Amino acid sequence: MGKKLILAGFLAMAGLAVQGADKPASIKLCFDNVEVYPWVVEGRDGLNIVQLKIAAQKVGVKIEFVRTPWARCLDDLGKGNMDGAFAASFKTDRLAVGFYPGASDKADATKYMMMDGYSLYKAKGSNINFDGKTIANLTSAVGAQQGYSIVDQLKGMGVRVDDGTRSADDTLRKLLAGRLQAVALQTLEGDNSIQQAEFAGKVEKVSTPLVEKPYYLMLSKQFVGKNADFAKELWNAVAAARESPEYKKAVSSFK
Repeated sequence: MGKKLILAGFLAMAGLAVQGADKPASIKLCFDNVEVYPWVVEGRDGLNIVQLKIAAQKVGVKIEFVRTPWARCLDDLGKGNMDGAFAASFKTDRLAVGFYPGASDKADATKYMMMDGYSLYKAKGSNINFDGKTIANLTSAVGAQQGYSIVDQLKGMGVRVDDGTRSADDTLRKLLAGRLQAVALQTLEGDNSIQQAEFAGKVEKVSTPLVEKPYYLMLSKQFVGKNADFAKELWNAVAAARESPEYKKAVSSFK
């Protein structure tokens, strides 16, 4: 009887050890080292960081944030050097490097971090337009940031793309220099950039957006393999943080 109790106690302790191993003390998340207003900004927490800190507090984990070029961030995710990457729109080729929340072959649309999209920006008075399907009066390349999902969408439309820049502002500078007819930028970032003195009154947005879509926290396959239950808990916490009063207050007061 005593041996049975000892064995039962050992098994219970082993079970607790396994359960504890499924919740790491800290996680390492990478994100783009280029400012994307209001999600990632210089010198303070952008809204992505605010949201993830709220989620981390809820699940009781510390986050190490690592800024790195986006292409390298995704590469490190695939290699397991990073536990997660944010904020990523859904692309099927990214399924090779990590998991989105939800099923293994798609993303759960309720578990997104934020909604954003892409719009076209053109020189003031330009006749470039977009009708929801095609870009009218385009005779040269459209500028876009290197590694961003809009590049594939534009190429799928038969548009020649110049993605030789990393930042929104550098892309807009090529537009004003006459090297591009239009640029495709994340909408909130683009709207913020064209209000700056350098571009104000010289650049305008095409009214119809190129696309609007959700962005997610991706987790590496290695991390999910070791922490499957916690991964679900974290994704749920991210979605809950998005709707929390604390986060909504941060959004409303963010400038």
